[in-house]
Amino acid sequence: MDFSADHVSPEHEKLLLLGKHAAHLIHDWNNVLTLLQAQCAELPPSDAATDLVASVDQAAALPRQLLSYLRQSPPARTRVYLDEWLPSVEFALRQLLGRRYRFYPDYSAPALAVSVDVAQLRNALINLTLNARAALGDSGRVRLVSSPHPNGVALALHDNGHGFDDSTRAHLFEPFFTTRTDAHRTGLGLASVKAFVDTHGGSLSVESQPNEGTVFTLVLPLAP
Repeated sequence: MDFSADHVSPEHEKLLLLGKHAAHLIHDWNNVLTLLQAQCAELPPSDAATDLVASVDQAAALPRQLLSYLRQSPPARTRVYLDEWLPSVEFALRQLLGRRYRFYPDYSAPALAVSVDVAQLRNALINLTLNARAALGDSGRVRLVSSPHPNGVALALHDNGHGFDDSTRAHLFEPFFTTRTDAHRTGLGLASVKAFVDTHGGSLSVESQPNEGTVFTLVLPLAP
């Protein structure tokens, strides 16, 4: 791909700048995480300590996911049975949603395995859940559904939030696109989900209408 000045879009310029500084940021990030991991090792055994360690380990995987997104490097694949793995991420998704919103798991793809980078899949589900939470009002519900699909296994995240129109849907997966004014939102969440699906040879679709909720559907190929 030609990245000369005449061919680089504003979005690519931002990504190139982000990639230029990523190594420095990741170095500092890993230093902080090394300290946190050492402190976690000193905690007395408890469910809370186990959850904290899992969260720190997930944070440690984020730099690799960022570099994978920027460089399109190969994912670290593991063969997993999706319905058996999904409960391991439920706690994090419920915590992200908080007490105001209901989370409903509906797993219907038993004995179907995928070859996937589980850290990237977890992060994709977190990004979709955060997107759903932003679309909900004072209360609402999110449903995570797994099901067999002609091209593999489908994972669908449903919310009954405000939804969006066709014009917004056309730009959802573009880097840095966001409909929110929150200064902490980068507009990279859905773009990273799309990058994850693409590197795994899957597909990503969305169905939504204003005031009728949204469904994001990931389809992942079956493991050999």
